[in-house]
Amino acid sequence: MSESWNGIRVDSNASFGVAKEFMVVKVKIKKWCKEKGCHIFCYSILCPWHRDDPESVEICFKDMECLAPEGYLTSPIMNFYIQYLQQQASPSNRAIYDCHFFNTYFYKKLKEALSFKGNDKEAFFVKFRRWWKGVNIFQKAYVLIPIHEDLHWSLVIICIPDKEDESGPIILHLDSLAFHSSRSVFDNIRSYLKAEWNYLNQDVTPLDLPIADRIWRHLPRRIDEKILTVPQQKNDYDCGLFVLFFMERFIEEAPERLKKKDLAMFGRQWFKPEEASGLRAKIRHILLEQFKKACK
Repeated sequence: MSESWNGIRVDSNASFGVAKEFMVVKVKIKKWCKEKGCHIFCYSILCPWHRDDPESVEICFKDMECLAPEGYLTSPIMNFYIQYLQQQASPSNRAIYDCHFFNTYFYKKLKEALSFKGNDKEAFFVKFRRWWKGVNIFQKAYVLIPIHEDLHWSLVIICIPDKEDESGPIILHLDSLAFHSSRSVFDNIRSYLKAEWNYLNQDVTPLDLPIADRIWRHLPRRIDEKILTVPQQKNDYDCGLFVLFFMERFIEEAPERLKKKDLAMFGRQWFKPEEASGLRAKIRHILLEQFKKACK
């Protein structure tokens, strides 16, 4: 049995090893998905595939329908391009190697963890920490978190300044429609940073952090927030593309560690809205090329 989409035919029982320009990926159809109405392709990009793995990315042909004109980007496509950005980074761009990217499912899980009312809330948070297992987020220069709520995408960037800057983390919110409640977003991210700060402080081993000791001791009171003025989309459906373009431009232009004066890089003139909207065709082209290679 085979599937066909835009002229590409795939044996539904096939397994492919694909050498890509930006990563080595195994594409494998696992089973028929009733919810999506198609066979599921697994892109195992950074780790062995498992449905519950926070880094896994599932792509099927039908997912690409959202890349049609006026389509609203879905999580599989968003997560694919987030992984693509990480793999495409230039070795000379040191900033991206000091970044941590969460996928589109993280923020919802974060809200669930913060709202947990059980008696074992600490144990629940420890389990939740699997989302950034082995990563000390306070050692990173930047933590990027896509947010999906109420059929809209926006972006949070947590910036950890250099120790010499004598300041705490800065939470940036970028929204191409100014639609999401920045106050709610800031409260959730602040609570996340405080919970992780409390957890790390249980360790008696001194932490190697880029944050000054006197700032670290009072970190929850030293977190700044900033709603950024950014280019705005001209329609109701390009918000996902803008979030991806925010990420792409930021990791290209960001300094190794952000200082408050660097916030001047943002603004309504940061880029032309058409540049963000143009990602739709680029992402579709990338995926079509990889499916063609997989099917040879």
